[in-house]
Amino acid sequence: MVQEDEGRVLVFSYDYEAESDFEVVSQLETSTTVRLLQTTDEETVPEISQPDDYTGHIIRYESESGPLAPTTLLFVRDGSISAGESGMLGGDASMFSSQLNLLTTSVE
Repeated sequence: MVQEDEGRVLVFSYDYEAESDFEVVSQLETSTTVRLLQTTDEETVPEISQPDDYTGHIIRYESESGPLAPTTLLFVRDGSISAGESGMLGGDASMFSSQLNLLTTSVE
């Protein structure tokens, strides 16, 4: 995985599963990522002045018995993760943007 900012990523709070393994399904188009990281009025939030600095990914949580449904989204700043790569979300998360309902957490 290639990224800066000490392995921190963004996830929507309602999709966050602490210490869960995941696999990257695919990367989102830049325009889709930008729309997701803006308000419904297409405005930026103070925490994300440049949404195109982020790369959006579709991920699927996994267990020992295989993939779990549904898929969810993960955002990486100044980097990306390739389809098929896997990782684990950290057990610590903090609110990154309450307006977008995004948490920041570590990834290993």
